[in-house]
Amino acid sequence: MKRRNLYKDIVIGAAVIFLMVFCSNLWKNYQKEQKIYGFYIQSDRELTEKTAEQLQNISGLCRFEPSASTMVTVGLEEYTLETSLVGVSLEEYPLNFKETEGNLVLGNTAALFFGEVAFQMFSDKHGYSPDKKQIKSWTDEYQSLSLSITDEGGHVRKGYVAGILKSPGNEIYMDRGQMEEIFKESCQVTGGYMEVYGLQNMKKARDELEGGGFLVEKKMEN
Repeated sequence: MKRRNLYKDIVIGAAVIFLMVFCSNLWKNYQKEQKIYGFYIQSDRELTEKTAEQLQNISGLCRFEPSASTMVTVGLEEYTLETSLVGVSLEEYPLNFKETEGNLVLGNTAALFFGEVAFQMFSDKHGYSPDKKQIKSWTDEYQSLSLSITDEGGHVRKGYVAGILKSPGNEIYMDRGQMEEIFKESCQVTGGYMEVYGLQNMKKARDELEGGGFLVEKKMEN
């Protein structure tokens, strides 16, 4: 009986394993290049028409939803929060709603949408944050909350919580059209949400944006 060549069997087995791993990596890389990647961008200055044109030249760009912002102080009972209020298209921007009033009619009173951790960022005059019981009460009864919103010019306006967001969870949003109507010239487009097709295009876009002074933050999966 002819003896098997053990060395040959080992070489063939190793070659088969290598080929399987190689093919698996090729498939994973292919899948990554077929995927759409979403991320948020933010600048410390207003986006001009020229900047918007440059963004359109990003390789693999599928979508760009601009966002406006204005600095405000939000008052809730004895607590306040200094924050950048973000104005977006409520229909187009990737907001993941936890709770909302449903059919929202926007009037002259600012309708705000709180990320579910935004309540934690408030503090009282002594610098203390609200406790868990207080935060739960606000979240459960958000429709009855009355807000005061003070802009950088010292003008105070009324507002209310129109919904709670799962994500983004650390921001306060409102409809961009209503924001521009209420806050006018203090409201500026400084960032937005972007989607790029393909992993290599995403990496290239991120490097270009960060090199241009943008803060780039990956969109969290829901």
